[in-house]
Amino acid sequence: MSRRASTFDRLALREQVLINRQMRGLGELNNEFQKIDHMRQKLDEMAREQVPNDGEQIAGTFRVTAQLNHQIRKQLETASNRCDHLAIELQSMRKKIALSGRRREKSASKAEELRTNERNERESKREDDEASRRRINQA
Repeated sequence: MSRRASTFDRLALREQVLINRQMRGLGELNNEFQKIDHMRQKLDEMAREQVPNDGEQIAGTFRVTAQLNHQIRKQLETASNRCDHLAIELQSMRKKIALSGRRREKSASKAEELRTNERNERESKREDDEASRRRINQA
């Protein structure tokens, strides 16, 4: 095996290791996104369920309800922002994985191309040597 083909094989292997590492990171990001999204959905439900009771209420009840509603809305906003950020991160990670995959394929195909060229050169050299031996033996 030629040194160049070996180099391209190592490059392809390095890219594969990088892809595997990125895939683990993608899985973790995806799990985090699902947890945050689930929490966001729960908070959204809670915010919609916060309707004032009909009938007489005292000011303290209004204040507590308003504070609770404010906290829920604040957490909902935080969760929504986090979901948006994680969605962007997931998209970016997928692009990086795709680029690494293309680089790995390119390195692997280059290594295979070099090996094929070497094989063809060896075969043609062997055929030339056999042809010259036959000429020498016939003479």
